[in-house]
Amino acid sequence: MFAAKTARRALALGSALVTTGVLALVAAPQPAMASGITVQVTVDCLNVNFFGDTSDWYATDLRFGGASVPYSSATAIPATHSWQFTQTVPSGTTAVGAGGICSGGHQYDFFGSTGYASIPAGTTTVIGTWACTTAPVYPGPWQTNCYVQSVSYS
Repeated sequence: MFAAKTARRALALGSALVTTGVLALVAAPQPAMASGITVQVTVDCLNVNFFGDTSDWYATDLRFGGASVPYSSATAIPATHSWQFTQTVPSGTTAVGAGGICSGGHQYDFFGSTGYASIPAGTTTVIGTWACTTAPVYPGPWQTNCYVQSVSYS
């Protein structure tokens, strides 16, 4: 009788563990799919001033979302002297900004403003061109401001 009681308890415990294990597998959070929004960026200086040279040239210090982008991850577009690069942002991102510095050789050349492209819900790809212009500001440094020239979504 003692053996029968122990066997029933063991079966009940085993059944409970199996049921709990199955429920735990069903209720376990599923791994999230790797997702994000691909952003293809082109940065073009509409005017430049590098050490007094104002011929069309490439931007320096590429920026995306406030962070510098290494040249090694960008492709030069010789026809327009622009840079192109691709970044991925998390799904749910609502806006992105990009730009670069279009001057150099002056004391305190700096980045002024960035234009931001809004991202509609459900977007998986953003293709945008940021145009940048530079001008002197008192007392002498040059400031580059960028804006969204064109953008498309898919």
